[in-house]
Amino acid sequence: MPQWISDLYLSFFGSDVVIAPEYLLITVVTGWLIYRLGPARRRGAGGFWRWLIPAELYRHKSTRLDLELFALNRLMTFVGFFGPVSLTTATALAVARLSAGDAGIAPGLSPVALAFLLWLVSDFALYWAHRAHHQIGLIWPLHAVHHSAEVLTPITAFRQHPLAIVNATLIATVLIGGAQGLLIGALDPSAQVAEVAGANVFAVGSRMLLANFHHSHIWISFGPVLERLLISPAQHQIHHSVDPAHHNRNFGQTLALWDWMFGTLYVIRGHEELKFGIDGADDAPLMTHGLVQILANPVKRLWKTGR
Repeated sequence: MPQWISDLYLSFFGSDVVIAPEYLLITVVTGWLIYRLGPARRRGAGGFWRWLIPAELYRHKSTRLDLELFALNRLMTFVGFFGPVSLTTATALAVARLSAGDAGIAPGLSPVALAFLLWLVSDFALYWAHRAHHQIGLIWPLHAVHHSAEVLTPITAFRQHPLAIVNATLIATVLIGGAQGLLIGALDPSAQVAEVAGANVFAVGSRMLLANFHHSHIWISFGPVLERLLISPAQHQIHHSVDPAHHNRNFGQTLALWDWMFGTLYVIRGHEELKFGIDGADDAPLMTHGLVQILANPVKRLWKTGR
């Protein structure tokens, strides 16, 4: 097989893409278990596949735009557009070398334990990066593209403006790379690239079972106790809701602990009927779900704000 075909496949369906075939297979199996074990009243008519993949959601113009942005951004990944801005591991190691003393305070720390702590720090940094995109008006128009989805499917995770990916990657590189570097410098200055990259194992593992339900129509809540620790699919759906009571809530990626600690947690008490999208006047062009508007409107707003 030519190398470019393999590279193209990995750009579209690599381990960082939650709609890769292996993730979808796990999603189907998990979905079947939820369907069989969950309340019968929420199954509706038409059987399992109708419940899991409702045709009206996947035919919606919002989903069509999700697919267009997915294809555009993955092609840009393939040609290397986003590569130069993704230097998290290199940043972490550089900061570690600069901040390290003569020896770490836990030089005997196992690679697995270090990788887990690095993932924990990464999740903490992602909470703040996500929160910044909502609460800093200058960069909100880029993230607003993601929140303009009227229906949620697993493909909605990839409803991102290309510049939002660049911006989010730069912020994550600084926050995650910096936080990981400080941790490595304090604990184990001799850590190697493989140990730092090992944090990805926890990231992949944490999203394997339920990540595709976070952007979906299927309500899965962990209950008010566990949802103070882990973000459930229902909590992320709340995050996408147009209800003002849900605004600026549940920023966490995997752990709800940060939302709980910093006052942005929305505790779910029962099933809620949600409407998705954004309803601000400035965001109205994004709700047309037209690719040209989606790409051009945030840039116009950034240019206007920056002048």
